[in-house]
Amino acid sequence: EMIKSKSIRHAGVPVSDVRKARRFYGDILGFEEIERPNIKGIPGIWYEVDGTQVHIIGQRNKMAGKDIPGIGPHIAVQVEDLEEAKRVLKKRRVKFQEFAPPPEMELPPVIFVRDPDGNVVELRTEA
Repeated sequence: EMIKSKSIRHAGVPVSDVRKARRFYGDILGFEEIERPNIKGIPGIWYEVDGTQVHIIGQRNKMAGKDIPGIGPHIAVQVEDLEEAKRVLKKRRVKFQEFAPPPEMELPPVIFVRDPDGNVVELRTEA
């Protein structure tokens, strides 16, 4: 039994300087900047390239050091059903961390898992 993954939604890229990142990803690579929710306290930029997003995440933020996997490097996978994903993870004995962002972040709940090498994968059902 496995999780029904639909697509790679985004890659999260931590940066030290959002302004320099904008010059690189926007002005040099030509990524299209898209609207980003008002994520209070975390600077950043969202880009989209052919349906896949890249989320630039400024590391000078109020969440730094709080062990929230989504502010470091990660890939986000769109899944069909988040509850089913939890059930499969439990059955397969894969540890996961549920994250319900605080209301001011205006983001839906997600699940974070780590691959065998500790890389973070975010599972989500909404944009």
